[in-house]
Amino acid sequence: MKTLVSHKDCQSSEAVEIPYCEGSCNTFTKYSAAADNMQHSCACCKETRFSNRTVDLLCLNGDVVHHSYIHVEECGCGHTDCTRAVPHSRRRRSVTLV
Repeated sequence: MKTLVSHKDCQSSEAVEIPYCEGSCNTFTKYSAAADNMQHSCACCKETRFSNRTVDLLCLNGDVVHHSYIHVEECGCGHTDCTRAVPHSRRRRSVTLV
C-alpha cells in the first residue's frame, strides 16, 4: 500500500510504499475424544522478515527530518496462544422417554 508518512508536524512529500501482512492461517478449535476436551491451534499472519527504512519528512516549519519505519519484506504464519473467553462446564441433562 502507498501512503504519506507522517510524524508529529512533518510529512513525506510523496507517498511511500508500506507493505503489510494479511491472510489466513491454520487456526482451529475442535473436540478431542481422547483428551475429552477442546483442542485449540492458533496462528496469525505476521511479518517474518523486515528491515528499517528511512524517509525524509518535510515539517511545517520548513525543516527536513529523517524518519525511520519498519518495512515488511516477508510474511508468514506464526503460532500464538489461544485463549478461551469463557471456561466450558459440563452439564448433565435428564431425559424422560414418553
